[in-house]
Amino acid sequence: MPVERDIRTPSQIGLGCARVGSFNNPQTLAESRALIAHALELGVTVLDTSNIYGQGDSEQQIGKAIRGRRARAFVVTKAGRGFSPRMKLLRPLKPVLRPLLAMRRGSTGATAGTGAVTARREGELRMDWSPAAIRESLHGSLRRLGIEQVDGFLLHSPPASVAGDAALGSALAALKAEGKVAHFGVSCDDIGCLRAALTLPGLSLLQLPWDVVAAIRDTDEGAVIRDRGIQVMAREVIRLQPDVAPLDAVRHAIAEPLVTTALVGTTSPKHLAAIAALA
Repeated sequence: MPVERDIRTPSQIGLGCARVGSFNNPQTLAESRALIAHALELGVTVLDTSNIYGQGDSEQQIGKAIRGRRARAFVVTKAGRGFSPRMKLLRPLKPVLRPLLAMRRGSTGATAGTGAVTARREGELRMDWSPAAIRESLHGSLRRLGIEQVDGFLLHSPPASVAGDAALGSALAALKAEGKVAHFGVSCDDIGCLRAALTLPGLSLLQLPWDVVAAIRDTDEGAVIRDRGIQVMAREVIRLQPDVAPLDAVRHAIAEPLVTTALVGTTSPKHLAAIAALA
């Protein structure tokens, strides 16, 4: 039996759940839930999601998978991005559209249609970084997850001007004070966003792509992260090390002193088990 743990301490390996419930994921929702449950059994307790992943289905399926296992899951979600009304209209059609896309992929032996769906989704995203919108987004995430508090709550790839906004920082701190968030922070895409995020009082969690982690190793930003004890979740650790075997890429990431958790986005139970064994 897995040892119960303090949910404030994330695991070294985290499962990226961006594809759970998405149009371009060949897994059924039941298979995705089984993968999440398998991750918890392996000690992979960090589950990384967002309000936009799977148009909310990612959070919903995580909520179902962790029911009865809440103390073993470190759930991280994000806010600031949303879909246009037109894309929202597609959500009820997903039970029909996903099997059709799967059949199309199967008939071509490739991921036909995946790129088009992803590009269309990116084109339909809308941003709202107002404190009211961030609060509303969190409430929606908590409802879909079926929990009262998320372990991590991040602004989702904001521009630097947003990442360092004092009013938004105060709003995040208020959500933590209300007990709805254990850790808050920013998912950054570049060093400019990171520098702005580090100005927020109370920030205790960052999500950074691997190339940014490598770039700040011996910089002032790296020193601030270490001195403040900020937890860092590294993403894209395999994609951004293209000349390294996948398992070695993950091994490099968890060996990096700045990194608390290396996020992986596999949908294969076999691959997940092999990666989890590294920790």
